[in-house]
Amino acid sequence: MRTSDYWRERFVQLEAAQNRLAQAGRQEIERHYRRAQRELDEQIRVWYQRLADNNKISLAEARRWLTGQELAEFKWDVQEYIKRGMENGIDGRWAKQLENASARFHISRLEALKIRTRQSMEQLFARQQGIVNQTLADVYRSGYYHTAFELQKGFAVGWDIAGIDQRQLEKVLAKPWAVDGKNFSERIWGNKDKLIAEVHTELTRNIMLGQDPQKAIDAIAKKLNTSRVNAGRLVMTEEAYFSSLAQRDCFRELGVEQFEIVATLDSHTSEICQAADGEVKPMSDFEPGVTAPPFHVNCRSTTVPYFDDEFSLGGERTARGEDGKTYYVPADMKYKEWQQAFVGGGDKNGLQEAGVSGIIKNIKDCTTVDEVEALMKEQGWFYQTVLPDGTDFDGNKLLSLQGCDLEAAKAVFQAHENVYNKLPELIGKLNAVNAAELANGCYAQCSYGLGRGGITVNTSYFGDASKVARLYENDLVYGFHPANTTFGSIVTHELGHAVDDYLSVVEQLAGMKNTWQAKKVSAYLRPRVMKACGVKIADIQREVSGYATQDAQEWFAECFCEWMDSPRPRPVAAEFGRQLMELMKGVNK
Repeated sequence: MRTSDYWRERFVQLEAAQNRLAQAGRQEIERHYRRAQRELDEQIRVWYQRLADNNKISLAEARRWLTGQELAEFKWDVQEYIKRGMENGIDGRWAKQLENASARFHISRLEALKIRTRQSMEQLFARQQGIVNQTLADVYRSGYYHTAFELQKGFAVGWDIAGIDQRQLEKVLAKPWAVDGKNFSERIWGNKDKLIAEVHTELTRNIMLGQDPQKAIDAIAKKLNTSRVNAGRLVMTEEAYFSSLAQRDCFRELGVEQFEIVATLDSHTSEICQAADGEVKPMSDFEPGVTAPPFHVNCRSTTVPYFDDEFSLGGERTARGEDGKTYYVPADMKYKEWQQAFVGGGDKNGLQEAGVSGIIKNIKDCTTVDEVEALMKEQGWFYQTVLPDGTDFDGNKLLSLQGCDLEAAKAVFQAHENVYNKLPELIGKLNAVNAAELANGCYAQCSYGLGRGGITVNTSYFGDASKVARLYENDLVYGFHPANTTFGSIVTHELGHAVDDYLSVVEQLAGMKNTWQAKKVSAYLRPRVMKACGVKIADIQREVSGYATQDAQEWFAECFCEWMDSPRPRPVAAEFGRQLMELMKGVNK
C-alpha cells in the first residue's frame, strides 16, 4: 500500500510541472506585451515627427500648434476626404471605407493614431487569447493524463483511458467557474476594452495639453505593465483551476473515492490554505475554486488522492478497457510509454496481463526474484521527481536484484521494509540524485551498495543466501557483527551508512552552527552515545562489534544495524537509537 507521503510527493511534483506550463505561457504573453509597447512608442513618436515634417516645423512647434490652432486638414469634411483621396488615385472601395471611417470617427491625425494604437492592442490581445487558450488546453490535457499515469503506476495496474477529444476540451474551457460568471476569454476581452480606452484617453490628454510625447509614452507603458501583470495573474490562476479540474475529472474516472488538500507551507501561505492543508473530503465534494484549490489568486495548493487500507484502484472500473483486460504497469515505465499503451487503446505488446486481485502485495507470496523486484519497486521507497526539463526521473530504474537467489532478494526487501517502517520520514531521501539533496552524492558502496538513484547488489558476495548466511553466522561467533542479528543485517548496515550520509549533508545544507557541520553525523554522535552509556572506545568491540572498531562511520552503521534488527538491542545500540531519533526530529522540522 502506498503511503500518503508517496502520493503527496508525486502530485506536488505534478502540480509543479503544470505550473511550468503556465509560466511558459505567461512568459510568451509578456514577450508580446514588450513588442506591443515598442510598437506604440514608435507610433506616437512617428505621429509627432510626421506632423512636424509635413508642416516644416520643429517637434516643439508641432506640439504648440496642436493646442494653438488646428491644421486645415482637421476641418475637412467627408466630401473633402473623398475628393483628396480620389485625386491621389485611391480606388472606389477605399473611398467608401474612408467615408465610413470619417463619418464614424471624424478622422483626424489624432484619430488615425488612435486607430493604429488600437490595431496594435487588438493584435496583442488576440495573441494573448490564443496563448492562454492553448496553455490551458495543454494544462487540462496534461493534468488529466499525468494524473491517470501516476495513479496507475502507483498501483502497478493499468487499463485503457479514453482520449480527450477537441470538442470535449473546448466545452471544458468555455465553462465559467468564477463568481462573476465570466470565463477567461471574456476576461481577456474585457481587459482589452479597458486598456484601449485608457490609452486613447492618455493620447488625447497629451495632445490637447501639448505635452512632451515621452509623457504619453511613459504613462501608456505604465498601463501596459499593469495589464501585463494582470495577464500573468490570469493565466496562473486559470492554470490552477484547470489543473485542479483535470485531477477531479480523472479521479472520478478512475474510481478514487476521497481526496486530500495539500498546501505549500511557508511564510507566504495564506490563512485559508493553512487551514485547509490535510483536509480529506469525499469526491462528491470536489469543486475547484470552492472546496478544492485554487482558493485565491496565485494559490499554490493542490490535491492528492486519499486511500484507506481497503482501497484498490478503480474496483470494477478496471475491466472497462477496450479489450476488457488490465495489465501490470512496470515501476520503471515512462509517461510516454504509458501514454502509447493506455490512452485510446494503444499498443500493449510486451505488457503482462493481470487482474487487480492478481497483484502480489506481500513479500511472503513472492515465488521468484522478479516478483520480489517488482514488489520492491512498487513501495515508493526510492527517489522520484520531475526534472527541470520536464522529464520524469524514477530511482527505481537503477534497482536490480538480478543475480540474487530468492532468499537473498527477500532479505534485501525485508531490510528496506524494516528501515522505512521504523523511519518513514526517510522514504525517497537515501538515494536522491539531486545535488541540492545530497551535495556531492554520498552513497554507501560495499558488498551491498546504493547506486545513483537506486540500489545495486554485489551478487558475487550476496547472491547466494545460504552461503552468505553461513559466513555471517561464523562471524557472529567471533563478535564481528552485532549480537542477535541475521545475514540480512548486512543490508541494514549499508542503509545505516546511507542514513549517516543523508543526515550529514542535510545538516550542512541547513547551515546550523555546531560541531558536526563540517564532519559526519557519526563522528558527532559516537562520543555522545559512548559517554551516555559510560563506555570507552576500547569497549566498542565488546559493546557493539569488532567491525565497529574501524572508525566512527562503521560504528554508526553497526549500531544502526543492531538497533534496527535486534529484538533485544544492547545499551549502546539502544542509546544510539534514542539519540538518532532526537537528532532526526531537528532535521525534519
